[in-house]
Amino acid sequence: MSIDFPRPCTTLNEPQIPAPRTIRRPNVFAKFLAKGPNERFGTLRTVLSMRRFSRPTAGRIALIVVTLGVGCLGLPSTSSLAAPTTTTLPAFIVAAGRAYAMHLLEAQPIPPEARAVTSLPTGLSPQGSLLGSADVDAVHRLYVLPMSVSVMAYVNAHLPKGEKTAGTGTGYAPHTNLVYYETVAPTCAAPHILSCGVYYTSTEAKNGEQELRVDAQVIYLPILHVKMPTDGIVTVTGYGKTSLANGSSDSSSVVLTHQQALQLRSAISELKDMGENGGCMEDSILLKIKLVKNGKVVWSAIADECPGGLTITSAKSSQILDNRSCSFWHVVDSFFTSGQGTATKSDSQQICSSPQFG
Repeated sequence: MSIDFPRPCTTLNEPQIPAPRTIRRPNVFAKFLAKGPNERFGTLRTVLSMRRFSRPTAGRIALIVVTLGVGCLGLPSTSSLAAPTTTTLPAFIVAAGRAYAMHLLEAQPIPPEARAVTSLPTGLSPQGSLLGSADVDAVHRLYVLPMSVSVMAYVNAHLPKGEKTAGTGTGYAPHTNLVYYETVAPTCAAPHILSCGVYYTSTEAKNGEQELRVDAQVIYLPILHVKMPTDGIVTVTGYGKTSLANGSSDSSSVVLTHQQALQLRSAISELKDMGENGGCMEDSILLKIKLVKNGKVVWSAIADECPGGLTITSAKSSQILDNRSCSFWHVVDSFFTSGQGTATKSDSQQICSSPQFG
């Protein structure tokens, strides 16, 4: 199996493919995994942090809790989820995620005076908001360079197109001088990428030198190709009002034609696994889907606002997919006429305004 990159990636020259990574998640890979990815890297872009997993919610407060499980507290559908079982990410997914992370790291600016090293005397700690996830692929590089070099000024002046500084700070680590931090926010736009980030850390060393650590982190997950059945009555429900604190209301339901059901089935099949995401103390439902056959609901799905999952329940199994896909919401929005599901459509438009969710 080959992974197609437009330019060489050092990870692919390693002597061994990374070993499969064991994590806890619903056991659904055996049936739904597709063949290996064929990722291409276009303009490097990035999701900054776990907080960006939820949609923009100006004036709202959403507490993201990094924990096993992906259901939001209070979401009605969570009680029907399959209990997590220990499964393994396929080796080609692990390899592709690490390759993407390495490619992202290689694209970051480093002052020409910097000298690469294998270790630092002070041992600067890894940085990044994704480190709490078992799904993260994390790579880093270490450097030593003269104190006379302004690392952050150089970085900010040489960021690749599309990247920007997302935050800076200072602090103290054990047995070190003042430590400087900077987060860089490109946007990783690829079907398998859930989130990614780049982080710079530097501190003064001895003999007129300073130490530099650069971390790149990626959450790279498989597309499960879940197939929604269409041999029944498919109904979608959107909402005119949504609120993280007060839930959703003013519902509008539409019975789909067979052609519309096929469009929805195709859009769902392209959604990736949600992986180990954050749970939310507050949530609202954006969309409900149900398939009724012989008077019984045989398949259903609920899309929520935080953390952004599509929870699917059927007689055979349950899956949790990442619903933050512009193409998915374009299809969903087309089912509602003007005045129907206004809040659902408004939230989906915010998704589509973010390049990483294309």
